[in-house]
This record gives sequence, C-alpha cells and structure tokens, in this order.
Amino acid sequence: MKDATRLTALAFGMISTALLACNPSNGNKERTANVTNVTADKQQQPTIPYKLSSGKKINLPDELLEISGIAFLEGQDEDIYAIQDEQGLLFKYHLSSQKLTYSQFGKDGDYEDIGISKTHFFILKSNGSVYSFPITEKDNIQTAIEQKDILPKGEYEGLFVDKTSNLAYVLCKECRVDKKQSQTTGYIFAIERDGKFTPKGEFAVQIDELKQFDPKIKKTFKPSALAKKTDSNEWYILSSVDRALVVTDENFRVKSITSLDPKLFPQPEGINFDSKSNLYISSEAGNQDKGIIYKFEK
Repeated sequence: MKDATRLTALAFGMISTALLACNPSNGNKERTANVTNVTADKQQQPTIPYKLSSGKKINLPDELLEISGIAFLEGQDEDIYAIQDEQGLLFKYHLSSQKLTYSQFGKDGDYEDIGISKTHFFILKSNGSVYSFPITEKDNIQTAIEQKDILPKGEYEGLFVDKTSNLAYVLCKECRVDKKQSQTTGYIFAIERDGKFTPKGEFAVQIDELKQFDPKIKKTFKPSALAKKTDSNEWYILSSVDRALVVTDENFRVKSITSLDPKLFPQPEGINFDSKSNLYISSEAGNQDKGIIYKFEK
C-alpha cells in the first residue's frame, strides 16, 4: 500500500507540472501583481497644477542672456525684477511693452538670486553675501549695503523673501556642512527695519526623501532657486544641475519631483510666483541665443 500511495502522489505531481507548463501565466500572477503595484505607487505622487510643457515663452533682451533670479513687487505682476550672474545690475522688465531698464547696485560679480520684502530688495551673491537697498531706490540705487559673513562658507544660489512673515530663506547649493550628512541645508533670517538679516534658524531638504521620488539623486542635491507658493504653503525648489522641480510642504518635506526638459529649460536658475499664483521659471540661454522666462498659468 505504501508503494501504491507513492505512485499516486508522483502521478499527481507530474500532472500539476504539466498543467503549469501549459498555462505559465498562472505561476506569474503574484509577480505581475507586484509590478503593477509598484507602478501605481510611483504614479500616486501629487501632480503640480501647472503643465510645464506648454507655458508662455518670453524671449529676453541680450542683457539678460545670463538671467539668474526673478521676483515681483507686491501686486505688480506686469514688472519682473531680475538679475544676471555677471553684473551688479537690477533689471526691470515690463511684460507687455518688453521695455527693459536697470540700475546699478554693486560691482561685477556672481549674483544668483533676488528677493523683495515690503520695504527692501535683497540680492544673493554665490559666496553668501547679501546686498540690500530700499524699494524706494529701485530706479536709482544709492545706498546698497553688503552684508558679509552671515552664512557659513559654501556656494549659494537660492534666496526667497516671504513678505507675510518678513523672513528670508537661503538654500545651499554646495556647503561644507552637508559633506558629512545626507541633506541640503538652508538658513532662515528675520529682516530688520534697516534691511539687515538676523539669524532665525535652519531647515533642510533630506536626500533620502528625494531619492524616493527620483533614484538619479544619489548623494547630493544642488538647488538653484526656491519660491513659496503662498496659496498652498508649498515650496517649489528648482535645480538646474539635477534638471528637476521639487515640491515640498511648508516644513520642507518632499511631496513630488518633476523632471525638466533640457530643450525647454537649458539652464533653469530662477523661479517665482505672481499675485495670482502663476508660476514663472527663468533660464539662462545655455546653448540657445536668448535668456528665457516661461509663464505657467494656474
């Protein structure tokens, strides 16, 4: 009887093997389901309310070939204030008339970003120095002040001034402090009545969070600009090096990453919002013949 039982079990095993061979999809059901779930999870990251492939393209005058930062005065959406990364000039570009004017605030240098409070303009130099002057002088700058040594040694490209809280946020591109930790560090400053910065705290974007959305970001993240979308309290962080637009919550927790097409954005280094939460991204000319600003309507 034992031998008969063994023969019966062997026969059943051979039949099962033959059936699986005839219908291999049954054996792969679980594996296929896992792949589907991974794909669904990747698609579940929040999408931004802007279509980055179809914005309004604004070709800029030759003076802004190396445009590196953009900002708006409160409630004045027709004028974009900009800097470029070679000359100490504040530019004003009128969108409708395409008229460009400028005023000098400093010597030639590597200027990276611009912010505007309710009383002052602020311009960030790549070495961490910050220039400030009153809004009343925007057309004829006379009393620009340079604040040195307010940031640790490093390379900086991102500055945003929150008009509501009267705080300034400066984000490292490449800083010593981040060489031994998996994050990109930023610094918060209170803005005094005379336009000077007073240290208020720090923040950070965690590399591990970025890697969950984009595995190409491995050890470092090198932002070139940041801006706050005030109607949602989200941060939009631009990286020219990583060709990415990162969106975080108000506490800099990563929510999504959108890849940027290098044909549209040769060297994206400026970002901001107008009063209607329309998104603007500026790009240096790169291998093209004009600096560019794209407007994306909400």
